[in-house]
Amino acid sequence: MAYTAYDTYGSQFGYPLSHSLSHGAPAYGIHPTEYGYQDPVYAGAYGETYPQGAYPVYTAQRTVSQYGRAYDDLDLRDPYYADRHYSASQMRRRRSSMSRSLSRMGRPMLDGYRRMSSSVIKFKRKGGFRSGITLGEAMSDAHLTNNYDYSVYDLNADGRGRIILKIKWTGYNSMTYEIPVDTYDGRVELQTIARRIARACVHFLQVSTRPLLSGATLATYSRLKFKPPDSQFTILAAFVLRRPEELKLISLGTGSKCLPATRLPLSGDALHDSHAEVLARRGAVRWFLEEIGRCCSASADNESPWITPEDDGTFSLRDDVVLDMYISTVPCGDASTRFLASFQDPDMAALKDSARPSQVTPNAPSRGRDNYSLYGVMRTKPGRADSPRTLSMSCSDKIAAWNVLGIQGALASHLLRPVYITRIIIGEVDASMRETVTADCMRAMHARLRTIDGLHTPYRLNEPSIAFTSVPFIHSRFCLGPGVVSGCNDSLCFISDSPRECEVLINGFRRGVPPKRAHMSKFRPVLSKLALYVLYTEIAEKAGMAMTRCETYHLAKCAASGYQTAKRALKGPGGPFEGWVTSGEKWESFDLNGSLRHGIVTAALVNRAQESEDVTDDP
Repeated sequence: MAYTAYDTYGSQFGYPLSHSLSHGAPAYGIHPTEYGYQDPVYAGAYGETYPQGAYPVYTAQRTVSQYGRAYDDLDLRDPYYADRHYSASQMRRRRSSMSRSLSRMGRPMLDGYRRMSSSVIKFKRKGGFRSGITLGEAMSDAHLTNNYDYSVYDLNADGRGRIILKIKWTGYNSMTYEIPVDTYDGRVELQTIARRIARACVHFLQVSTRPLLSGATLATYSRLKFKPPDSQFTILAAFVLRRPEELKLISLGTGSKCLPATRLPLSGDALHDSHAEVLARRGAVRWFLEEIGRCCSASADNESPWITPEDDGTFSLRDDVVLDMYISTVPCGDASTRFLASFQDPDMAALKDSARPSQVTPNAPSRGRDNYSLYGVMRTKPGRADSPRTLSMSCSDKIAAWNVLGIQGALASHLLRPVYITRIIIGEVDASMRETVTADCMRAMHARLRTIDGLHTPYRLNEPSIAFTSVPFIHSRFCLGPGVVSGCNDSLCFISDSPRECEVLINGFRRGVPPKRAHMSKFRPVLSKLALYVLYTEIAEKAGMAMTRCETYHLAKCAASGYQTAKRALKGPGGPFEGWVTSGEKWESFDLNGSLRHGIVTAALVNRAQESEDVTDDP
């Protein structure tokens, strides 16, 4: 829905004509403009619902007259009054009545934009018991009580019949708006002014909250004081819970490395994949498990503002809570194929275009950037052809899988219903490439999965929206410039509210830990399979979950029957991700102590298969 534009005073970067910064206690403990992270004002991470064309921000040097009629809600073109018809005489009468009322009372005293009206106006719905109305009600033309109790003079309007509205929110730039005041026989129409004030508030929220997610992520990253070595870049990803009143960053990760198949540990005490998106997701899983533990703790208030218990004993996100994901650049794999090709040297691009594509086996992923002209195919990491082979799928493929299975994974699905991403915010994409990258991300992350069949509630195909932010990440390849040689070998992990919030990894293990101590429990990475397995069993016991005791990590995952059914629909025979490469049972047959139990796993799986056949054959 398009609205006639407001007259707002600010520069193209969102600073109003007379702006102020509050140095109180802003969200996340830091103002988003610090560290140089100020997002320009145009459609971005939080601007999808209210397009830029609806609420342009004009520079202070331009005047209202340059934009024609700035406001006329009763114009026939106005969408709010699409079902109403006004004659030209009615329109003229409305404007002349305002002129008469202004001429009778004279020009109100208003010292530029420094003296505001002291009038207090309360907007209350007719017949309602609440002392106020919501933004949605105000914008829907709600009928208000005492609709004509105020005059233009009461509101201290200027000679043009406009009032000055200044909106402030602790921690963010204030913004000043000119709001036209319509009158009829000298009395103000509160329904109209309530709608206009509400729309100004919506615009303010749009402009102020767009950089919040990326700004909060980058502010947290800066606080952790992690810095890659000179001439090395890294990638940043984070998960943020969002509800109307606040945002909460729950996990953060950096990295662009993964272990080759020959170096994967069997005991689950090191991470196979240290890409930023994967670390952030594993951190989110740990945060959810720990939050469930806090809810089940008898020594603390068990009410969480983010998750709520269900009747079956599991937990889920509250109805007003959604999950957003931030990535500092386009994720590797299918989503970034054309994005990376746009930076390629022309000679190299011509060479690749002339080369004969390698043979692609049906239902088998391509390796790295092989056959880069093929779209919609699964790919493994890393992108370079001269790198050792891995058993890790690309981040595009993994995000697509999360859009079916949820980010919580098999283990946490015993305690937590599927958690889906609502919005993915991507950085470092030039405006000229955003349409292309949006199409590629939609294809890679959910469109290619629409043939999936066999999903049962609560599992579904989720389709997150794709948005962009221009907030720069200081340790990205683009910010560091042409002197960047390679990606950083170190990875940063952060889990909010966790006993061990932050740690740095290298080659899947904690940095600074001697090899002989790397397998000890107190030096184990908190995001490793074994660490999450131990945490899961502790939380399940605290939550009182009735479950069959599983001897190994692999068996605990297989016991999540609903999750495994959805996984077979996605990755099994006939599924859109048939041929998915996985580490599998060999690297998951460890118990809570990290000891290998291969024989137990094999026997248990055979027994489970026989029991399944017996149930199937039973008439």
